[in-house]
Amino acid sequence: MDILIKPSQLEESAKIGAAIRHTIHEEPELGLYLPKTQEKIVKALESFGVKNFSTFVGGNDVTGVVAVIEGNRPGRTIGLRADSDALPLDEKTCAQWQSKSEMKMHACGHDGHVATLLTLVHYLNQHRDFAGKIVAVFQPGEEGYAGAKYMLEDGLVEKFGIEEFYALHCEPSVDVGKVGFISGYATANADVFKIKFTGKGGHGSRPHLTKDPLIAACQCVLSLQTIVARNVDPSKSAVVSVGCVSAGEPSGSSVVPDHAYIVGTCRSFEPEVQDTLINRMQQVVDGTAQVFCMEGKLEYKKLYPAMFNNPKNVAEARRLAEEVLGKDNVVTKERTMGGEDFSFMLLAKPGCLFRLGMKDETHSASVHNPYFDFNDKAIATGAATLLSIALNRAAGQPL
Repeated sequence: MDILIKPSQLEESAKIGAAIRHTIHEEPELGLYLPKTQEKIVKALESFGVKNFSTFVGGNDVTGVVAVIEGNRPGRTIGLRADSDALPLDEKTCAQWQSKSEMKMHACGHDGHVATLLTLVHYLNQHRDFAGKIVAVFQPGEEGYAGAKYMLEDGLVEKFGIEEFYALHCEPSVDVGKVGFISGYATANADVFKIKFTGKGGHGSRPHLTKDPLIAACQCVLSLQTIVARNVDPSKSAVVSVGCVSAGEPSGSSVVPDHAYIVGTCRSFEPEVQDTLINRMQQVVDGTAQVFCMEGKLEYKKLYPAMFNNPKNVAEARRLAEEVLGKDNVVTKERTMGGEDFSFMLLAKPGCLFRLGMKDETHSASVHNPYFDFNDKAIATGAATLLSIALNRAAGQPL
């Protein structure tokens, strides 16, 4: 028989979670080292009576917190992850709990993710009649710092015996009270690149005596746009986007520079498509440099791998979500070209991430927007869904 926890059962815990979210939202922190955020999480765990928790999981400069709630009978161990870092934005919500720091804001809902997981922990610590262990993972550094990777390298799976991972992420396009699932690839390989052309500078009136790297860079940008159009299977998805081209100085109207730079991002899902982007990009840079008689260098960095929601885990999680919330409140979402470092955890163990609806009459802003604020009404929905999935997977068999 399924173990189903309804949102109504978590209303009181969700009020506590929301209050904690507001304090975290007021003092957002960036990156891997979030001392104030870690302190708030630890104080909450202590106030709940949770005794089995660890700090600085990930290293001395990584404020990962892991709490273990053990049931009263044997079972499997399920990991639940919430990211906890903020973004470098100036907040414009005018909320009572608006950020007190310039260029620091919880614009991606990570404060709400923490609050949702703490709500779950608060309830679960008082209701230990379940099988197995639930491991709550509070992870810093999702926004470009690969915090999940640091925690895994510090032995997250091995130390705590995690067998499956689950997580949620707020979704402003979905109505509050609903959740969305994506089976298979859900977010893309998130890569960045930098290209440098080194030519020979000189006076703009004597271009024949120079090797102009800016011309090479402009030609390279145009050539890069042919990679997806002519080298990637049209049935697959890929992106090559240039974010910046720079060379010379604004005041140097008569100066041909020595160097020109291109920076941008590549997105893909399948490994073979990612390989195609890398190989063709290298050929474009080398060929452009040769045509313009100069040096070209490509630096390509793989940041986050594509996040793969295991179809078996998605099917089971969705079935449980429909039992908890009703079928009308569970929707199918499309995969996105965004990046997500929970992908590292799903490479280590199977599981999935689902989307938590935010939208109502007062919550319509997208994430990474200065007007975004997590919808507190979603906390009980997210916690009930995530907890029901975790309890049943802890009591069940591997899929």
